Amino acid sequence: MSLRKRMFRSGMMILCSAILAMAVICVMIALLFEDTLEKDFASVTNMDTHSFLYKIVRSYPSLFFIGVLIVLFAVVVLFVVSYVFSRRLNQQIMEPLNALSEGAKRIKEGNLKEEIIYHGDSEFENVCQMFNEMQKTILEDQKQREQNEAARKDMVTGISHDLRTPLTSIQGYIKGILDGIADTEEKQQMYLKTAYQSTKEMNVLLEKLFEFSKIESGQTQFHMVPVDLSEYTQAYIAQKEMEYETIEFLYTRQQEILPEVLIDVDQMRRVFDNLLENSIKYSNKEPVQISVTAGVDKDGVSISWKDNGAGVDEDKLAKIFDRFYRCDEARNKKGSGVGLYVVKYIIEQQMGHIDATNDHGLKMTMHFPIIKESK
Repeated sequence: MSLRKRMFRSGMMILCSAILAMAVICVMIALLFEDTLEKDFASVTNMDTHSFLYKIVRSYPSLFFIGVLIVLFAVVVLFVVSYVFSRRLNQQIMEPLNALSEGAKRIKEGNLKEEIIYHGDSEFENVCQMFNEMQKTILEDQKQREQNEAARKDMVTGISHDLRTPLTSIQGYIKGILDGIADTEEKQQMYLKTAYQSTKEMNVLLEKLFEFSKIESGQTQFHMVPVDLSEYTQAYIAQKEMEYETIEFLYTRQQEILPEVLIDVDQMRRVFDNLLENSIKYSNKEPVQISVTAGVDKDGVSISWKDNGAGVDEDKLAKIFDRFYRCDEARNKKGSGVGLYVVKYIIEQQMGHIDATNDHGLKMTMHFPIIKESK
């Protein structure tokens, strides 16, 4: 029942109770002084109205006494009834308020697990329920922040570990040249090439950190243009086939002409680069085989990317696009845990979405909405 209805009913009950009590008192007094009232009333009816009250007080004190007694009883009854109902209504209001106050105190002390339990007026039930929902949201946000902070620390530790290896390599080979260990032109060239390759590895890691920081700060910009995604993907694969001789690409176009979609070509290249890096790093096969298929489905233009690796455990499959998540908890492979998170972020910023499944290897399918033709 709503508080407004309860207050209205309480007021009406106070009024009705007072009237009923006064009526009962009047009847009881009338019965108690029945003989006296009958005698005095018979005498009073013969008087004129001008001196009615005066003569009642002077000549008929019993009537005056009974009237005063009725008024006093009525006042007492009204006071008692009002006090009882007011106290009850006050308790009904203070109970949820005290519960809310205790809940706020618990939150202030850091206790977010204990909920407010209240059953009563619908207004206060709704407020208490909203308070519990707010408490759950705060608790979930707190847990998420703790997980993100722990994952962030793990990422920094991991990248620091990954950077140490190429940095140590660079220092070692340069020192070898300075100390004269590389005493021939051929050795010096080999040392320099190895050191240069290590700087490229460091640059990739630092670029990922820079890329992630731009995403987190909201500084990543997208310049959308209409593109035939099938041709764009085919051109990217042709370029990578020239760079990686140990990777076998298989490209399939399900239909000759695909509708255009809006994408940022530079950001889309970053998506493919991250997918390629992930396949090379985790497929554990030689050679790495990557099958790319372009087509159209109910969600628009789709691009599937599948490698010939062992895939991902089913319990981890739903988490691979999470920020800082690494399937390789032992860090046997170098990585920051943000590559696929960046992939998902970029695709979603282009109004698309991506999902992952196991299909004789890890298969990731990107979906992009088709550009609607203007009428």
